[in-house]
Amino acid sequence: MDIFPRNYQFHGSASAQRLLEHLKTKQEFLGLQDAIVFCEFPLFREDEEVMLSQLLVISERHGVVIFGAYSGLYNDNFAELGNLVTQTEAVFSHVYSKLIKSPRLRKNRITLNFDADACIFAPEAEIAQGALSIDTPVFKSLGELSDFLNNRPNQQLDKSTFSEIVSVVEGSKGLIRIKERKTDSFSPTSKVALVKALEEEIRRFDRDQRLCYMTEVFGPQRITGLAGSGKTVVVAMQAALAHLKNPEARIAVTFYTKSLYQHIKQLITRFYRQFDDRDPDWDNLRILHAWGGSVNEGLYHYSARAVGEQPLTLAQAAAYNRKRPFDEVCTRLLNSGKVTPLFDYIFVDEAQDFPPSFLRLALKLATEEKLVIAYDVFQTIFDVEVPTADVIFGTEENGNPLVTFEEDLVLHRCYRNPLAVLVCAHAIGFGLYSSKVVQMLESKEHWEDFGYKWVSGNLEGGAPVEFIRPYDNSPISIGGADGGKSQIRASTYSSITDEVEAIANCIENDIKNEGLSADDILVICADDRNAKGYFGVLISALANRGIRSHNMQDGSYSIKNFSEKDHVTLSTVYKAKGNEAVAVYVLGIDALFHFPDARSRNTIFTAMTRAKGWLWVSGIGASAEAFKAEVEQAVANVPYLRFNYPDERQLVRLKRDLSQDGAAIAEATMEELERNLSPEDLELLLKTKLMDLQRRRRQTSKSPSRRKPFKF
Repeated sequence: MDIFPRNYQFHGSASAQRLLEHLKTKQEFLGLQDAIVFCEFPLFREDEEVMLSQLLVISERHGVVIFGAYSGLYNDNFAELGNLVTQTEAVFSHVYSKLIKSPRLRKNRITLNFDADACIFAPEAEIAQGALSIDTPVFKSLGELSDFLNNRPNQQLDKSTFSEIVSVVEGSKGLIRIKERKTDSFSPTSKVALVKALEEEIRRFDRDQRLCYMTEVFGPQRITGLAGSGKTVVVAMQAALAHLKNPEARIAVTFYTKSLYQHIKQLITRFYRQFDDRDPDWDNLRILHAWGGSVNEGLYHYSARAVGEQPLTLAQAAAYNRKRPFDEVCTRLLNSGKVTPLFDYIFVDEAQDFPPSFLRLALKLATEEKLVIAYDVFQTIFDVEVPTADVIFGTEENGNPLVTFEEDLVLHRCYRNPLAVLVCAHAIGFGLYSSKVVQMLESKEHWEDFGYKWVSGNLEGGAPVEFIRPYDNSPISIGGADGGKSQIRASTYSSITDEVEAIANCIENDIKNEGLSADDILVICADDRNAKGYFGVLISALANRGIRSHNMQDGSYSIKNFSEKDHVTLSTVYKAKGNEAVAVYVLGIDALFHFPDARSRNTIFTAMTRAKGWLWVSGIGASAEAFKAEVEQAVANVPYLRFNYPDERQLVRLKRDLSQDGAAIAEATMEELERNLSPEDLELLLKTKLMDLQRRRRQTSKSPSRRKPFKF
């Protein structure tokens, strides 16, 4: 039996707590081993009043049962018991109306294909015969309630129906809209059929996600997980639930990437509307970019004005601190001594992108420190340190952390990649099957946060170690029994023409024989210097097959969507960051594998992990052959990572090498500029820098290139 929220305590109802403990201790006797129990959820707003189910049970044997629990005396307050019955029946009606809308769950227009019921547990006193006239059954003892459950017909719900009921009740069914796909003319093992199953799986919350969004916020809370584990969705639902329960509470949801604004607002609205017939009150539930300005409100900008400080612009902040302007403005506002709580709750998405000063500012702005931060661990595989509370919020003089997390929740399942793709990407990124490991996690706890489990070996110099990625931590509908080994392939060719032709043939097969849409497909050129030439040849090859392309490298400075309907997307690795596709083709891998250091492996890792389903990586020459050999060894070991752990001297060297790699710093700076400057200002800045660079290059001799550009 899974209970949500976990370890729940009913502070306002002794009878509800007693009932929950009975269901837990007697679950085998009652046939509830597989059940999901929601405590004080779902809740609905009706005529300004919040109505909630004290306990709602979903099980394969019993279907759906909603319980109300009464702790008073019957003969003392019939009206109070009557109100409980009215509320329980109202919640039942809401739940039933949601369930009946699902074609999978109904027998006909008005009847479900399983039993759903409601009852009241009210054990405290006797009631005179006929003193209370209601239809909902009232049970005076746990024995009577057990008889009621055990005498119900066995529903024998299959796993699919059970999952559908849960997703409808908790609201995930209507939260994420999926693409309509026609699968009738394709086999059950076709790519289109498998990706449709995957998208249905993603719509349903897993256990970790459910625990996160239903956990009450009583103080600082952290949610961590790999990219693609659903942190943004969880944060949006937490905010919506807090607003449902207390519509007068002041709530802020903030984030780093400006383009997330509409996505987060849409998620909150869709979830909220499943429990209320109105949109959220956006005056009380504020969606704010982290910085903000005169046009778009942000948490920093709003807070500075609220406490009487003049907010700084990016240009003004950069004059004080060119490398870390946002850190500068947050630190200055904190040091003003004027910051006081302005919100009852603050939810921070993309916390890994912020300086600690911003998170400290958010903590001071939240009443009773009700701050939730969603942290994307290992945004690249080399970000191995997840900051602890003392690193983020500081320590006392004795070294104890000033703040501790009330809840530290982890999302283990990564929905972005099939198991084999992710395991292979990690192996390549770390260099585990090469002569030179380029990075390493230094503890079993790090590996567990990564979604792996230790199997054997010691994490000490030269010792063979083995980790496994459990199948449950990856999508189960697309990987198959082998974890998706057949979904990743590395190929080598004798010429670029052969490589491009092979990819064009595969894309044509994906569309004509496997049922994918052209916009399900992404081609990434790993060779930045020659991307234009590669894509020129590929565009022509696809056009000859009647397939249109959407080239992100066409030289236009206009802002464009990453994908375009019925077009294959063509992109560099950098522009593909943060995006994904069902089928990903990475060409020109040899350009990154001449000298596969930390930086190039990180780039390859990013390219590989864009694949939601199928991954094909190709190149030419000896470098591509070396890459292929590593991939084949990684695939052979899936779902395991087997390697010799580096010794202490190697670890020190790895840290030194990474600390000297300025590429990550430069890339982070570029991303911050892109998110905070207008396209016109960014274009002007880049053109100015480019002209300056070209002028300086003319004054110095050119260094020889490791790899000459190809002629197309």
